[in-house]
Amino acid sequence: MEQEVVVSRRPDVKSAVDELCGKLRQRPDSYQAVIFMAAIRYDFPELSREIKERFPNSEVIGTSTAGEVTPDGFANDSVVLTTMRDSSTTVRAVLVEHGSRYPVASRRAIEDALRNCGIRINDPNSGKDAFALAFINGVFNAEETILSNFYSIIGNDNFPLAGGTAGFTGSEPRTFVSCNGKSTQDGAVFLFVKTRCVFDIRQEDIFNPTGKSVIVSESDVVNRIISKLDGKPAKSVYAEKLGVSESQAEDMTFENPFGRFLNGDIHVAALAGFTPDKKISLFARVVPNSTLEIMHIGDPLEKCEETCRGIRGVVRNPKFAVMMTCITRTLAFGRMKISDSIIRKYRETFPTFAGFSAYGEQLGRIHCNQTLVCVVIGD
Repeated sequence: MEQEVVVSRRPDVKSAVDELCGKLRQRPDSYQAVIFMAAIRYDFPELSREIKERFPNSEVIGTSTAGEVTPDGFANDSVVLTTMRDSSTTVRAVLVEHGSRYPVASRRAIEDALRNCGIRINDPNSGKDAFALAFINGVFNAEETILSNFYSIIGNDNFPLAGGTAGFTGSEPRTFVSCNGKSTQDGAVFLFVKTRCVFDIRQEDIFNPTGKSVIVSESDVVNRIISKLDGKPAKSVYAEKLGVSESQAEDMTFENPFGRFLNGDIHVAALAGFTPDKKISLFARVVPNSTLEIMHIGDPLEKCEETCRGIRGVVRNPKFAVMMTCITRTLAFGRMKISDSIIRKYRETFPTFAGFSAYGEQLGRIHCNQTLVCVVIGD
């Protein structure tokens, strides 16, 4: 398995793609997959078409970002392109359009892509030598819907999947994903990978339980809003549990997200903010009558070291790494002045890597926030 990572900050699409392609070492037809992550300032549909034209024989997928990640550090306003090259690996990409309304319409396309990749449907062992990389649009709150649809198709709840929600910067909420030159603002792109190489998919959570829990009394699952906790206005209960005033609670949402109990584990659901009538808006769904744990931030550097050590325990010779890290983590690392230290630990673990700041992360069929999800492939 070989990976190359190249970056361009040139402002126009053609010159950016020229620079990216000029930095690659191999011929364009030698790569099985090409993955790009681009700032929203670029004309994303044009960028998608231009990159696909340069790699007509590769499966090409892309996503818009809220920031980019490379061995040089956390960045903004750039295009990062990474490649996958391995003779024992087969890949197929598929685009899901109208994901928030009609995700089932892509069922046949997903089935065909899985079969063409050699991945068995309705087989509990199909994930032993295969996985999916998914980028999902971030405006329509459709991550859970798209994941549920995919797992109903693959018929294997344990099939490995690593995903990130497409990001954006600025005040206009718009995100893009693309597959082989075609883009959408409401859907997802999947890259299915079948390989003889060893791989590892894992999530890094930098938060710890506080022992303070609440019951969701009323919630709007579709719009991801909690109206009441423990039978009282949600904001009031959140502040009370933290022992602060309601106005102080507004500045504590990153350090103290909610943890949801799913499949025996705790998964973070980030707070997006509060409404004037004391409701809490979230970046992930919570259901009525469920229990939420209030979390608190731990030591990110310690967690990063633990993650890298765990990966090395599975993939002793890493050759390919893609990371999806929540934008709130990226911003927090900057405030804590540990961004360079995080990147340094990645450089000590991987020969190269690429990633982006996302608006949410997916691990298997679970959508969550404020975490890192990564896929690493080795010999």
